[in-house]
Amino acid sequence: MSNTELSAVTIDRLVDAMKGFDVELERVGDNDVATANLNDLPVTFAVLGSVFIVRADSVTNQTLADSDPTLYLAANQVNSVSFGARATIVDRAENLIVRTERDVAIAAGMNDEQLGTSLRSAVDAVLSTQDAVKAAADDLAELRAQVEKELEEQA
Repeated sequence: MSNTELSAVTIDRLVDAMKGFDVELERVGDNDVATANLNDLPVTFAVLGSVFIVRADSVTNQTLADSDPTLYLAANQVNSVSFGARATIVDRAENLIVRTERDVAIAAGMNDEQLGTSLRSAVDAVLSTQDAVKAAADDLAELRAQVEKELEEQA
């Protein structure tokens, strides 16, 4: 394929493009899904119609029963200032999961250079957003501890 020729984006092309970054994606059955472990996080790559999605999940020690809003607030804070990837907190498992995700439009097709650049950008955004949520949650927890200490001293 020439560098300017646009071709349909498939999971096989994603797998091949990631090899260029020394990352081996593992296909999931016959689905348009593949996974890899990047920075100790399970990262999922999927082709869904007119977009491809890069998603990372980080299981926390926190449960919904803890009634601690810190992770939700951290995700909201990151989402309000960052456009690289979205952060959400998944509460459908025993422990809360920090999920970061970026989707890239592929309806028009992409050449190899566009695909590689888009993949690198999506992976970097998803991983850096994971770091940003953790940092924001740590900052919020520290602030909360300071406020609780001050209130305790005032009582």
